[in-house]
Amino acid sequence: MKPLAAIVLAAGKGTRMKSERAKVTFPIADKAMVQRVVDTALELDCAKISVVVGWKKDTVIGALDEDDRLEFVEQKEQLGTGHAVQMAAKSLATFEGDVLILCGDVPLLSADTVRQLHEKHVKTGAAATVLTAVLDDAGKYGRMLRDDKGQICGIVEFKDASPMQRQIKEFNTGIYCYKAAKLFEALARISNNNEQKEYYLTDTLGILYNAGESVENVILEDLMEVSGVNSQEQLAHLEDVYLDKIRKKWLNSGVMMHNPSSIHIGDDVIIGADVEIGQGCILKGHSTIESGAVLGPHCIVQNSLISNDSILLGHNIIVDSFIKEQEVLEFGARVIEEEDYE
Repeated sequence: MKPLAAIVLAAGKGTRMKSERAKVTFPIADKAMVQRVVDTALELDCAKISVVVGWKKDTVIGALDEDDRLEFVEQKEQLGTGHAVQMAAKSLATFEGDVLILCGDVPLLSADTVRQLHEKHVKTGAAATVLTAVLDDAGKYGRMLRDDKGQICGIVEFKDASPMQRQIKEFNTGIYCYKAAKLFEALARISNNNEQKEYYLTDTLGILYNAGESVENVILEDLMEVSGVNSQEQLAHLEDVYLDKIRKKWLNSGVMMHNPSSIHIGDDVIIGADVEIGQGCILKGHSTIESGAVLGPHCIVQNSLISNDSILLGHNIIVDSFIKEQEVLEFGARVIEEEDYE
């Protein structure tokens, strides 16, 4: 299989967040949105990941874990998604493989979904493959255009769509896979002759189709995966969805929780069977809660080991520490940076 690269779009300001903070640096369950997107690309073994930065670029770069596969390119002016991807053209100009286009503010997209997209792309030999979805009312998403044979022939953005085109139920999610050479050939031909006066990445699909290239798609079933973040309310909702998924995983693995919706469990936490967790507990970082442990209400555990059958009576704070087997920690006690705690 050809090598795979990714371009992560992370240059936007996010004015509807009502914040001076770069939107993609806001966290979902203790990890920046853009880091979650990069993690997805890393899980797919991308050889190179080009992150397009712009607004508050230093904070975006600082929000990401260091990795030799990461590189950063700057979009100084916000001239559209096509223009953003063009910023990565130089660094990927000689890349002989496939390129994923991912959005830095779409943090719940799973590696399995992107893998399915790439597999379809490789199997069909398409120049481009797009992740699409279907809704009775697709709102202001770009609509998928198909020819008389049902082949994708382009995408029309909502603001540029005719009343008839706005009735189309299949829409673009903004996630793509391209043959690298075909992507940059098509990008060289896009213009800003549209309502927004922007350079649309979506125009590349029509350009490829008109050049006789094939454009394929994968239809996404779980629309929550491509839910973007444009407001604090949406951010809070997506974090709730993500944390609930983690809680359900552990509940189905034999963990008992009191008032589960009040409990925060990070995705790097490991929990054994027959653990009991009180309401309001926060478990973060690379923490392990071993079998039979009991955590009373409102405990905070970060980067720590809670050993088998130990008991935290409640309102305890454990940071960078170790609680030995069958230890009982009194109500309100704190253990911080004591790996050899006795």
